[in-house]
Amino acid sequence: MLSLLLHLLILLLFMLTFKDVILPPPGGQEKKISLNLSKFVPPPAPKPVVIPPKPKPVPVKPPVPKPIVEKKIEPKPEVQPIKKKVLDESKKIFAEKSTEENNVTKIEPKPKKKIVKKEVKKKVPKKTKKKRVVKKTKKYKKPKRSNDALFNSLMGAASSTSMYPSSRRASSGSYAAKMIKQLYGNEFNSFSPTQKKFIQNNLGTIHRITQRTLTRNGYPTVAVQTRQQGTNVVSFYLHPNGDITGLRLKKRMGYEALDQNTLDVIRIAYKNYPLPNKKTKIMFYVTYTLY
Repeated sequence: MLSLLLHLLILLLFMLTFKDVILPPPGGQEKKISLNLSKFVPPPAPKPVVIPPKPKPVPVKPPVPKPIVEKKIEPKPEVQPIKKKVLDESKKIFAEKSTEENNVTKIEPKPKKKIVKKEVKKKVPKKTKKKRVVKKTKKYKKPKRSNDALFNSLMGAASSTSMYPSSRRASSGSYAAKMIKQLYGNEFNSFSPTQKKFIQNNLGTIHRITQRTLTRNGYPTVAVQTRQQGTNVVSFYLHPNGDITGLRLKKRMGYEALDQNTLDVIRIAYKNYPLPNKKTKIMFYVTYTLY
């Protein structure tokens, strides 16, 4: 029963859909189409499409490199070196300072043993004589005088008490004039009048200041122990600002302690020297003598 109903429904659906099918016309009835070319109007030609001209490409300018501006280097102001006065910081051994005005350092006598008296108990009171203790004094040999008259005159002049520059011209018989003649020789004539006048008026003062500084600093201990003595000839240039250059020993003694001590004394004493108006060469004796 159900199958029958299903078949009926399928048939009904087929019939309903068949109505919409359009059948083609019969093949014997063809329609003729007439074409009149005289009445044919061709379609208007299409308007030409105007293509706008392409814009000219703008040439790209290469980037112009910026000029390199060199920075001007400002020159640094020159720093003038500060002139320092030459001082030798090496260790020095000095003897005790002498209070005398000459260049001699006294040698103190060795301390003597004290005599301790023992108290003796007296059984029988007797008179005893007290022994006198005689102190022995050490005698020092007098220095031998040199055969050089200039050396002996310098030793006597070193005891002068003036330590300030003198404007008085040295006399021909003074030790300064002798030093000029002995040490400078013909070279003195090549100096300017200003240099000559300064040397003549102040060489003796410079010599005295140096000998006094030598006395205050004391005699080198090694030189005292080995009895070293003698005379140096020192040479250097003295400048108007008080500096010295070219310090050297023109004549050495051969004793390392005394030669070095002379240079050290000059480096201390030169700050008290009188000042020249022009660079001047200075030469004089530095004497060591033990009494």
